[in-house]
This record gives sequence, C-alpha cells and structure tokens, in this order.
Amino acid sequence: MPGWTSSIKRRAGEVLRLPPDTVEAVARVTIVGDDVMIEGAKALLEVSSDRISCDLGDRVVEIEGESFVIKLVTEREIHAVGRVRHLSFGGGAQ
Repeated sequence: MPGWTSSIKRRAGEVLRLPPDTVEAVARVTIVGDDVMIEGAKALLEVSSDRISCDLGDRVVEIEGESFVIKLVTEREIHAVGRVRHLSFGGGAQ
C-alpha cells in the first residue's frame, strides 16, 4: 500500500502544481550564514564541535566546520549554529 498512497500524493501535487517536497517526505538541508537546518532527518548520528552527521534515510549528510552548537532537535528536524566548511552526502546509514 505505501506505493499507492505515494502515487496519489504525487499525482495530487502535479494537479495542484505544488513542488514535490511539499507532498512527499524528502530531506532538506538549508544553510544560511552560520545557521544550519536539517529537515527530514531520521537520526542524529554524530555531533561534535567540528562535525554533524545525520541519517536522512537513503543518505547520510555530513557537515564539517567549526564551533557547532545544536540548538534544537525534534522528531524530524535539527537546528544548529556554526561555521560550515564542507557538506557531503553519502550512502545510507549502516
């Protein structure tokens, strides 16, 4: 059944001309200045002052930099502050 509901959501989004991320569960990483927001995260894998790693389901996002401080963690969202030097996406969590 998951394929059926996903198909209906996708079709409704097309008919209503909505962006795909508004109707489907997709991850989003937003970096503005020193603010980092990770939406759709399934798990926080690693946190240190110079590294944040999150499981996004099908991928892992790794953010490297300095002075990271986690400000908020909810069921599906992580907010942090710190200077980002490098961002990478890898395969799913093992």
